[in-house]
Amino acid sequence: MSVALVTGAAGGLGAAIAARLTEDHAVLLTDVNAERLAETAMKLAADGATVAHAVCDVSERASVQAAFAIAQEQLGEVTALVNSAGLGRFGPFTELTEEQWDRTFAVNTRGTFLTCQELVRRRAGRPGAIVNIASVGARLGMEMLADYGPSKAAVIELTHVIARVGAPSGLRANTVLPGLIWTDMWRATSEWLIANDPACADATPEDIFARFVGQMVPMGRPQTTSDIAEMVAFLLSERAANITGQTMSVDGGVVMT
Repeated sequence: MSVALVTGAAGGLGAAIAARLTEDHAVLLTDVNAERLAETAMKLAADGATVAHAVCDVSERASVQAAFAIAQEQLGEVTALVNSAGLGRFGPFTELTEEQWDRTFAVNTRGTFLTCQELVRRRAGRPGAIVNIASVGARLGMEMLADYGPSKAAVIELTHVIARVGAPSGLRANTVLPGLIWTDMWRATSEWLIANDPACADATPEDIFARFVGQMVPMGRPQTTSDIAEMVAFLLSERAANITGQTMSVDGGVVMT
């Protein structure tokens, strides 16, 4: 069985992707949240999946290398990688600090670079597959996500580079842009708006999210973690053997190309 490594897999989108991939791969789940990570891995194992887990800070090379080593020891050589780890915080551009900017890029962009570089080095000219999770925010110029959007836009171009590096050996790299999914990040965004925008003061977080969906998504419904996980599974599979360097939006029409 092939081995996939999924970052940011303790909960939310990353956990859903990891769960879907267990149908086709042995999976190493990684995250910085040790408790939630162990719980997620235990649930998948109880369902019969072949999984292992490793606490990993993707912004640190040594931590990334250690995670790959654990995968090698417990499951086998990693041939597929999904970069789902990410962070972002809603707030005005004029209040964005250097520290927040640097931390967002450290996780979202440097973390993706380090894990991708590690896989490319370990595959040493052999086939493999990478899916990097970006965001529709990378295409929309959203003032309230002035660190998050650019960090994810950089992931798209990084993926193009990796696709060219890996193409001669059959190592593929693609990007998925999720749309609006009800996750912890969106809950935090909605709560920030309720606390800071008088027009939102009487709404619930779910109400705020529904407003965004109604305003932004032509198909009129939010996306689900399963929507994204299915695209990831496809791009890692042999069904996508001739697809590389592409950016796939799974967003109900938010971004149309």
